[in-house]
Amino acid sequence: MEKKNSLNENEMADTNLNKKTISTNLLWRFLERFGAYITSFIISVVLARIIDPSTYGTVALMTVFIAFLDVFVTGGFANSLIQDKTTTEKDFNTLFWFNIIFSLLLYVVLFFTSPLIATYYEKESLKWLIRVSGISLIINGVKNLQFAHVSKNLQFKKFFFATIGGTVVSGIIGIVLAVNGFGAWALVVQSVANHFIDSIILWFIIKWHPKFQFCFKLLVKHFSFGWKILLYKIIYNISNSIRQLAIGKKYSDSDLAFYNKGKSYPNIIGQNIYNSVNSVMYPVLARTQDNYKRFNEILYKSLELNIFIVLPMMVGFFCVSDSFIYILLGEKWIACVPYVKIFCIVVFLNSIEAIISSGPLALGKSTATMVLGIVECLINIVLLIVAIPFGTIAIAYSMVASSAINCIIYFVYLHKLTRFSVFKLTARSFVSIVSSILMGIVVYSLLNLILPYYVIFILQIITGISFYFLLSKVFCNCSLPYCLSLLKDIIKKRN
Repeated sequence: MEKKNSLNENEMADTNLNKKTISTNLLWRFLERFGAYITSFIISVVLARIIDPSTYGTVALMTVFIAFLDVFVTGGFANSLIQDKTTTEKDFNTLFWFNIIFSLLLYVVLFFTSPLIATYYEKESLKWLIRVSGISLIINGVKNLQFAHVSKNLQFKKFFFATIGGTVVSGIIGIVLAVNGFGAWALVVQSVANHFIDSIILWFIIKWHPKFQFCFKLLVKHFSFGWKILLYKIIYNISNSIRQLAIGKKYSDSDLAFYNKGKSYPNIIGQNIYNSVNSVMYPVLARTQDNYKRFNEILYKSLELNIFIVLPMMVGFFCVSDSFIYILLGEKWIACVPYVKIFCIVVFLNSIEAIISSGPLALGKSTATMVLGIVECLINIVLLIVAIPFGTIAIAYSMVASSAINCIIYFVYLHKLTRFSVFKLTARSFVSIVSSILMGIVVYSLLNLILPYYVIFILQIITGISFYFLLSKVFCNCSLPYCLSLLKDIIKKRN
């Protein structure tokens, strides 16, 4: 009897811990992402009005190569540190020094191969742009372990200050350089400065600092888990970046710029939200990996919350994209509107995939995650090959098909592991789905009004938010009081 009571107390403590974790850390993560989004959004609008689309296309091409190598630095090992319940300070120190050495080697490779990349794309300016931008690889070698420590200890409040500080200061630097005619260099310096300032702030506000410790045995342990996740992320990055490389080679810089800009705005909104949910939910799910019932319930709740927030935002953005681009970026960027609409769909599907893919990973199924990543890549490549002859719009639509198929694959596998039910999720999120669709119909119909663009845009935003909130109240959407309770919890704690 005493043993049973002890077990119940432990379960209750775990429940309270998770409730506190989700309410506090999730809200801080949201605040950090939304603060970064608002700041980045303002900066990107200013820069887009100063810098030509062709210049953006050149930088977008360069970013693909940096992002690919960055996966080697940031992929795999942080997940292993978070997922492993026996992690000690020695584990962090070992992986920190490994990351530093490895990122330096990657930068050396990038430095000497940059002329080849510039020659292949017939853009001599790419050589030094890549070399300077590649410095972020070394910075991220440090930042990745800082992120793992914050995530492991669920201290996302500290990320808020680091991210906002880095985004604001680097944004100011980028704008000053752009105004003075530095073009592509303004974007490169802004990006590197953002990573650097983030890491510096984290260095001063988190308790962990690396020591001169290294254990080869621990490195092998984390490598045995992390290499599969790393391979999955490499494959995932290739399958997503290959579209930009294909457009950059086959089509013009402006085509790539419109594609990239159309992709970026939905991504800024969607990714900031679902990455916030995912970064908090992954360590929480990892703590409940031995209890499938509790594991599924947390997964249902995180997906419900994601659908309640991301779906109406993507539907709304789809409806206001014409007015949005015309008002904020000007007529020279109007060709990116179709891409904005397509990627609103992609981002919502990716938000679902990002959360459900963390399920197998939190359960320690790194081999399965790697295999699923290979399948994703093959699907992506096949759909891309089919779409390339039909133009850049067709390439964008291939992303919709690929994302939908990937979601289905993960849902099937998760059901096999934990009996997770997509039908139960749909039933629990039915009100959010219907409310989003009805809100979208009302908002899109406002485009028929004979009014200036900015008036229609304001009306669409006010109507969309008000109508969705009203429908959530009328249909008694349980996600609405849950979100409001999160806000009340953090306000009470701050008071």
